Order: sequence, then C-alpha cells, then structure tokens
Amino acid sequence: MVSTKQPLGEPSQADLEPQLLDRFDAVAPDRPERAWYERVAWWIGIAVVIACSAFVLWQLEPRLLLRDTTTAGGDTGAHVWWPAYLRDHLLPWRLAGWSPDWYAGFPAGQFYFPLPALLVVALNLVMPYNIAFKVVTAMGPVMLPVAAYSFARGLRAPRPAAPLFAVAATVFLFFKGSPRAQDASSIAFNQHIMGGTLASNLAGEFSFTLALALALFFLGALAWALDHRRRLWLPAVLFAAVVMSHLVVAIFAVLAAIIIWLTRRGPIPNLRRFAAIGAVGVLLTAVWSVPLLATLGYTTDMRYEPIDHYVAYLFPGYLWWLLPLIAAAIIGGFVEWRRSTLAVGAITVLAGLLFRFWYQLPNSPAWNLRLVPFWYLGLFLLAALGATEIIRGVASLAVRSVETQWWGPDDEPDDEPDDEDGEGHVGLDGDRRRTRVDEGPRRPRGAAPSLPMVRAVTIAILVALFATVALVRVDQSRGFLPFWVKWNYTGYEDTTGKAQGTAKAWPEYQRIIATMSSLPPGRALWEPSSAIDKYGTTLALELLPYFTHGRIGSMEGLYFESSATTPYHFLTVAALTADGSASNPVRGLPYRTLADFNLGVRYLQLLGVRYYMAQSAATKQVAERSPSLRRVASVPDIDGVAPSGWNVYEVADSQLVAPLEYQPVVMTDVQSGPSWKCEGTSRPPATAPSPDVFTPWECAAVPWFNDPGALNRPLTADGPSAWKRAPMASARRVPFGTRLPKVRVTRIHSDDHSVAFDVSRTGVPVLVKTSYFPNWQASGADGPWRATPNEMVVVPTSRHVRLVYGTTTAEWVGRIGTLLGLGGLAFLVWWVPGRRPRREVSPDGPGDPEG
Repeated sequence: MVSTKQPLGEPSQADLEPQLLDRFDAVAPDRPERAWYERVAWWIGIAVVIACSAFVLWQLEPRLLLRDTTTAGGDTGAHVWWPAYLRDHLLPWRLAGWSPDWYAGFPAGQFYFPLPALLVVALNLVMPYNIAFKVVTAMGPVMLPVAAYSFARGLRAPRPAAPLFAVAATVFLFFKGSPRAQDASSIAFNQHIMGGTLASNLAGEFSFTLALALALFFLGALAWALDHRRRLWLPAVLFAAVVMSHLVVAIFAVLAAIIIWLTRRGPIPNLRRFAAIGAVGVLLTAVWSVPLLATLGYTTDMRYEPIDHYVAYLFPGYLWWLLPLIAAAIIGGFVEWRRSTLAVGAITVLAGLLFRFWYQLPNSPAWNLRLVPFWYLGLFLLAALGATEIIRGVASLAVRSVETQWWGPDDEPDDEPDDEDGEGHVGLDGDRRRTRVDEGPRRPRGAAPSLPMVRAVTIAILVALFATVALVRVDQSRGFLPFWVKWNYTGYEDTTGKAQGTAKAWPEYQRIIATMSSLPPGRALWEPSSAIDKYGTTLALELLPYFTHGRIGSMEGLYFESSATTPYHFLTVAALTADGSASNPVRGLPYRTLADFNLGVRYLQLLGVRYYMAQSAATKQVAERSPSLRRVASVPDIDGVAPSGWNVYEVADSQLVAPLEYQPVVMTDVQSGPSWKCEGTSRPPATAPSPDVFTPWECAAVPWFNDPGALNRPLTADGPSAWKRAPMASARRVPFGTRLPKVRVTRIHSDDHSVAFDVSRTGVPVLVKTSYFPNWQASGADGPWRATPNEMVVVPTSRHVRLVYGTTTAEWVGRIGTLLGLGGLAFLVWWVPGRRPRREVSPDGPGDPEG
C-alpha cells in the first residue's frame, strides 16, 4: 500500500494551494487590490487600447461621419438601400421579405446579413439615417483593437500581450496588400476587397469587419467561460451576432472555437459547456439561418475564379519584418509551453490551410479570397506574441540588473518577490532560499526598489513605446486610405471637394433622380460604365428605388448572389451596352454584344423592364432606331464629363403580367452540368480551362435564354398534367403546337409583398414577370410554377388573381428555433455547473499569467 502522507518538513498540497492562489492574485481579474505600479501598468495597457481605437476613429474623420450625407464609394454606396428597406417594409415582423426594387424582385435579407442593418435601424431612432449608417460602417474597425485585447485576455496570454494584440489589430486594419506596382490590378486589388481591413471596409465589406471584431470578442469570451465555467451565455450571444453579421467569418469563428476548446485545460469535462454554448448560439440565429439554408438553391453562384497564387498571398516578401517576431513567439511559446501561443498559432495555420485547400472541399460555399484575412490577422497576432516575449525578456534583464546592482550576485533581497516577475517562482531560485556567502555590509532596508515594480514599469514603458512607434509608422503609410475615407463619407451630395478630388456630380445625379421620379412607376435597366463613378460609385443608379421611394426599380442590385434572376439581367445588359463596358460578372455565361441590341430589347420585354437608360453615343444611336423603344425623357450632361447625358426609353409590351402565345413545356429532369453540355455544344479540348458548372436551373434556363427562337414559350419546373413534358436537354426543341386562346390582362398592381391582376378569361396560363421564390402563393389561380428564365406561370381559376409572398414552413421552424434559443439562453444564465474558485491558477500555467 502506498502511503499518502507527506514527508516531514515538506508542505502538503492543501498547504500549497492557498499559497499558489495568493501568488496569482496579481493577475486575477477579481483581485480586491493591486500595488500602485500594477495599477499604473494596467492603465497604460488600457490607454494603448483606447489610443488604437481612437487612432482608427480619427482616420475615419468623425466630422465626416457626423455629416448628414448619403455614404458613397464602392459597394458601400449601394448598401445604403438595405437598412432603409428593412426599416420601412419588413420590421417588426420580418428580418427578410420580398422587395421589387432589384432584379425583378428578390428575397431581401434572405441571403444577406441582418445584424448590421438592424444596428443602423436602432441608431436611426436617435440620429439621422445617414449618420446612423456611417456609424455602423465605422463600428467594426473601431471595435477591432478592443476585440483583439479582449481575445488576448480571454486566452490569458502572457502579459503584456493584450495591449499588443490591440496594436497588431490596428496594423492589420491598415494593411493595404502588395506594394508592387505590377500587382495593383491583381493581387493588391483582391487584397483591397478581401475583408477585414480598412480598405475592404471602405470598399463595402463593413459587415465582414464588424463580424471579425465580434468573432474576437466571442473567442475571448468562450475561452474565459470554459476556464471559469461562468457566463456561458455571453459567448452564445456573441456567436449568434457573428453568424448574423457574416457567414464566412462565422466559419472562421467555429473552427477557431474548436481549437480554443481543445487547447484549454480539460476539454473533455468542458465538452458539455462547449456544446451548450454552440447549440444556443445556433438556435438564436434560426429565425434567419434556417430559411437561408432551406432556400440556398435559389441563389446565384458567381463562379469567381479561385485564387491559386498561394505563395504570393500566404508568404509575401513585404511582410518579412513579421518573421523575427513570429519566431520569437514560437520559441517563447515552446519554451514556456504557452497555451495561448498554441491556440493563436493553430488558428493561423488552419486559416492558411483553408485558403489553400478550400476548393478541394465539396460544395465550398464561398470564394477562397474571403479566407485570406484570417491568415494575415493571425500573422499579426503572432507577431504581437513575439513582441510580448521580447518585452518580457527585456524586463527580466532589467530585474536581474537591479537585483545585481542592489544586492550583488549572491545577495538575497529583503522582500521576496512574488509572481510579479511573471515567472511563477517561489523566490528567485525556485523553492530554495539563497544563503548569503558574503556577510559584508548591506544597503539599508527599504532603499532597494521592488523587483516586481521594476518589471511592471519596464513592461509598461516598452508597451507604450512599441505602440507609439507602431501607430506613427501606420500613420506614415496610410497611402490612399485618407482619400477613400473622404470620398465615401463626404457622400453623394458633396460638390465642394474639388481640391481634394472628392467632389461628386451631384447636380447631374439629382437631375437623373428627378427625371425618373416624374415617370410612371416601373423597372429600369441602365447602361453601365466606369464613368458613372463620378456620381459617387459606379453602382449609383442602383439607388433609383431608394431615392424615388420605390417608384422606379433598378434591375441591377448589389446582392448578386441573392437572386436567381441575376444571370439573365447581366446577359441582357451585355446586349444593350457599348462594347467593352459591360462587367459580365457571372462567370461562364454566353454574353452577347451590342450587335445583338434587338435581342436585348426582347430580353427587356421578357423581364418586364419598362425603361431603358442609355448613356453612350453608340447605344443611343441604336436605340433611336428600335421600333420597340420610345424616348420619353432626356437628362443633359451638366459638367462636360462622361456620362454625356442620358436618354430614357420606354419599352413596348413589357407589362408586368402578360398572356402566353404557347403552352409551356414541363421539364421532367433538371440537373446541373458543365456549361458546354447544358448549352448543347461540343466538349472543349483537354487543353482548355475547365468549363464552369451550371446549377440545375441555370443548365435549363441559360441555353433557353440564349435561344431567340425559344423565348415565346417558357419551360417550367412543373405544371398541370395536360402540359407537354420533355427532358431538360430537348424541352426547348419540342414543337410549339397550337397557339393559346387570347386573353387580356388588366388592372395590374404590385407592391412589396404581392402582385394582383385581372384576366378576361380563366384557364389560360399567363406569365408573371416577377422573380420566382418558394414563398409565392396564388389565390384565384393554380400555381405558381417556376418558369424560364426565373419567373412564374399561373393558370387563373377566377377573373381576379393575387399572388402573395407568404411564410414558408422553414420560416416557421426558424422562428420556433429562435424561441428555443432564447429559452436556452435563459438556461445558460442560470446554469453554473462546477464553478471554479474565483481565484485560480492560469490555465496556461504559472509562467503564463493573464495580462
């Protein structure tokens, strides 16, 4: 039998535990009092964090943020639409619903993130909408340094990592990508829009930056909750906020959370808590996420080319200065076996691997460029850990120097330092007390400085110096960012910034809005070009419904992926735009040119577009000769700079609901495939790039849309048993047969959730030129059935027909899920299982106190 008694003269574990706990009082967050130098060091750390956030805010120019102007610039200038639509048409009962404003109607908010818009709406209660929108766009960058500080605190990273994390996050925000001129239109351009940085934020990715800040808050709160087994509700709420701010960041947050759970002490005992936090967080988002997942098949895959220059993105030479700091972090983390360094390192490596192998995953849901920011942020945070190790090393040298100066190499100080040296030793040499060899004269008691004080003051001074140097360097290398800030936040209305180059053609833009507002309601499709940027962004005319209060819809909208009508809009634009100006953003489509202008007009009729807006001389000339276009308005050029005035044409036979000439054909099989196979062309040679794979509906609708002879008869996903049926590949070639009886459609009315009309006879199918979505329900008609390109066919059973955007089963399931999530949240507030003592040893071990 093994004896459990302790040898005489040695302290028992019960005796040691209170001592160990007392020794970590200096770093416990609930310690009742601290020495003055500890408080000073702590406040300097807080001052560094505040300085970082204040620095970011200052760069965003608060005077412009508080100016009541409409935010312009990049995608941001079109994002202005969504929070206002949510406020005016969907709240308080819906987070997502129908909007007729873009893409012949689309499910607004179904596939885009609601939390930033909700924040704008909430702030709009106490401030003007334009200012509320600007504040939310600035919220993510300003919060990111604080979030990084919170992340380090939650990980209990070694002192002084927490304020240095804030500095690292600030440097990351101002990262502008490759400085090489040859990369400006490729690598650097992608790095400007990848997400997370200030450049990306100004380009329109402010939801990403906000989500990233929330993710760091979540990860810090998660680590703290797992260590202390308290406040489990907080990471659950923060995780829900991340999901509802940006899904790609949510993927990062989930994977990083798993790493943090595995690298904390006791992952198995913590499994229940970890699972409960995740389950409640997911349930809280169900009201939005469940309908999203249920309808993903109705989105558009843009098929962006994967980023495959992996070395150029992951190991750029211009970040060489991070390498010594990262090496210091790795060495220090290995020597001291720091869990915080292990966690940050693992998260960084995983981010790099995800970027590299993302497209090897089945059905990868996002562009791999969106994963690069997590790699860069991880590198900067590792560099902060390296700076931490260096500062701690310098502080230790300072302590050794003072110790030698006052007591000599063999002397023992009168007051034994505790864990303030950060090394967790009992005394200066383990548990051994030094024996004086030299009994010579000593300096007077009390004259020697406290070694913990020396260490704390040294660290504080070095942190302040490091932060100052970093912020000065960032300020000197801002590059184009100050101009972007001014361009965005002076707004569309700015006409005074001519000296800075930020003035907009606001009078001309106002004239366009006023002209369109004077016309009868309807959809408009406008000819794009880079010259439109003079109004504030090349997407300025996407705000036609915003500035005309829904009177004029814009066929083009910001959220490309949110509508299955997107491919057919851009196919139409290509045929109605001066050569070289169409963006053709959906990859793999058979885009036409201005030579097919008449076919483009047929597309306008098919999509129910009432107005075509031409701005180039070439399109105006062709439009004037078209028998189906009638000029109804003109907007002259005011400033002598392209666009050189606009002609507005009304499109004949483009009513919202129209009779059909021929009975639709029901496709018996709809399946995805390579573009060449869907379009019925020959297989490309083996040396050609891999063809794009169309989604099942695209595989049927794109070849039909590209076939002028097929446009008089839609293909449908379903329909009455009397309709002809054929396989997808041959459906558009089925003989047309007998024409349908004539029917008149009158009294057409549409709003933000319904389409109503009267017909002269029943039983004859009619085409509703509104984008199809599963929520649509018909009264007074059978259907609706999805019809090419992405519209609806109904068969009236009464003279009055009404289609309503209703509530699906998935939406009800989501609402119930969120109610369960609120119940789970209440349970987490109440549930405090296995609470640890409030004063505890750091999970990173004695050598890794919280800082």
